[in-house]
Amino acid sequence: MERGECFLAYRTGEPIATLTVDEQADPEFWEPGDRPDEALYVHRMAVSRKAAGRDVGAQLLGWAVDRAAAAGKRFLRLDAWKTNPGLHLYYLGQGFVLVRVVDLPHRSSGALFERVVQSPSCGR
Repeated sequence: MERGECFLAYRTGEPIATLTVDEQADPEFWEPGDRPDEALYVHRMAVSRKAAGRDVGAQLLGWAVDRAAAAGKRFLRLDAWKTNPGLHLYYLGQGFVLVRVVDLPHRSSGALFERVVQSPSCGR
């Protein structure tokens, strides 16, 4: 939180969600050819069960897209568990595309998603 990368969402004074947004591309997932510096990355997004079904996740992702655009980035990226097709559908429904699945035996995550924030000619 001190670095300005971890954020909390509140409703009526109570924390209901968190996410981290930073420039830290996981080197096991994002290769140099992906141009990792052109993106912000979402990590550890979680919404409390009390807030489930209220589009809190969509609001957080929309906020992160705006943050990436303001930073002059082309993409907002994230990785998700490889074995969670419901979560994959959720991210697809939020405007992300599946880039690829990286199958590392020591990690459950590896489904890589990105959402275009702005075209290459915008803001650069």
